[in-house]
Parts: sequence; structure tokens; C-alpha cells
Amino acid sequence: MPAPNILRTSANRASQPARSTDPDESSGWHTLLQLTDPHLFADPQGQLLDVTTRRSFEAVLELALERSLPAEALVLTGDLVHDESPEGYRALRRLLDRTGLPYYCIPGNHDSHRLMKDLLGPAALAPIAVRTVGDWNLVFLDSTEPGRESGRLGQTRLVSLGELLAADSAPAVVFLHQHPIPVQSAWMDALGVEDGEDLLLVCDRHPQVKAVVCGHIHQEFAERHGALQILGTPSTCVQFKPRCADFAIDTRPPGYREIKLLENGRIHSQVIRLSGYPERASAAAAGY
Repeated sequence: MPAPNILRTSANRASQPARSTDPDESSGWHTLLQLTDPHLFADPQGQLLDVTTRRSFEAVLELALERSLPAEALVLTGDLVHDESPEGYRALRRLLDRTGLPYYCIPGNHDSHRLMKDLLGPAALAPIAVRTVGDWNLVFLDSTEPGRESGRLGQTRLVSLGELLAADSAPAVVFLHQHPIPVQSAWMDALGVEDGEDLLLVCDRHPQVKAVVCGHIHQEFAERHGALQILGTPSTCVQFKPRCADFAIDTRPPGYREIKLLENGRIHSQVIRLSGYPERASAAAAGY
């Protein structure tokens, strides 16, 4: 199915150079597109800190479909609908259905689990789920706790994850909303996964887990924990300035993460952003 004619403007040009050949041409690969933290509203003109979030999501989605096809699936890692409105989830589903791609959604701290289940159907995955792409397992975890911005997995979910990984040694990627390790921004690190270290211990015991990928931080992040990659991804709307003690807005444009799962069990990933996107979040904002 061709990419949807969502928003045809110069803002849809990628800020990176044209796509190059894959860094490991000896191996085939499967491509995932991670989009995160769209913060949609029922009102199509709804704004978060002066950014019209549905417009920016549409622009990033169109860019991803133009730049990173062929892709196997879309992965949305939470904070899907900021006002937790039925119409916000219906709008999201309409946009995703138009892509013709499978899509998988996990909740963020701004989401309604009930509305996700009711309105996104089988694409809403919680509290722990597995989907396969080629020889890879995609593991989805709900790291949210009701009424809290920080996250926690809990012992029951961590034990279930360990059992799941023990039963299948295929290479795997774990997706969750909040970040499991510090990103060196004090205000944001207070809002991560409280038992993130326990998650990494489970992954250490199962080396087929190649990466843990999150949303929530509204910025690009990449760090290694031994052989494990920890990856964070910009929001499709407002960006947070990295390595700040207090809340601060970044001027970088929205984007998404392209993840290539190679048949040899390796991962190659990059963040791709819009170029020339006209809206920027209010630099004077002290939070939302």
C-alpha cells in the first residue's frame, strides 16, 4: 500500500543525507519504524507547548514511510493520546490503518489502558506480549503505573519476561515506555523505570536480547550495557534538551527511529528527523 498523502510540505525532507546501503550487505534484514510520544488530542488542532501534535505526527509518519520502506511494522512506545480522549485514539487508528503495515502499541503514562484496548483492538499490547518478525522476537512491556509519570515493571512481570526468554533463544528486542537507565537529566531520571536495573539483569541472563528500546525521554539516546544496546527516541512532537538538571526544551525537530534487525542477530539503528519543520515548542515552557 502506498504511503498516505498525509502532509505534503518541505518539512517532510529528512535532515540526514539520502539513505545509504546497509552496513552489513552479507545479511538480510527486517526494518521496524519506532514512533513515540505523539501526544495527540481529540481536536486535530490541539497543541502541546505550541506544537500541533497531530500535524507533527502525520509529518513524521509520512517521512518514515517515504524514507524507510520497505518496513515490516510500526512500533509506538507510549504517550499516544495526551488528553486520553476516544477521538484521539480513533484518529490514531485511522492514520495507522492507512499505512497498510502491522502496528504495535504500548501505553505511556499519558494513556488510557481501557481506551487503547477498546479502540486500538489487538494492536494494544499490555502488560507483556511477544510478536515475531522474521527470526526475531519483539517483546513489549507495560512499564506504566496508574497516576504516576515514572514507571515500574514489578516482580511478576520480570519473572514472566525471564520465563519467556528462557523458552525461546531467538534474538529479541524489548520495547517499553519509560527509560530503564539514567539519561543524565536529573528531572527526567526521576521519571524512569524504578526497577530498570532488574530488567537489565534479566536481559543479562538471556544474551539473545540485543536491545532495549524506550520512548518517554523525547530525545535521542544510545548507550551500551555490555553487549546490550539501550536506545531512546525523539518524540514526534516536542523535544526535551538532553543532559539538563531541570526541564528544558530542545530546538531539534521531531523524528523517529529506524531499526534494522539483521538475520545474523545484529541490530543497526538510526534516528531520522524532519528538516525545516515550521513549529517549535515554546522555549520558555517549564513543563506540561
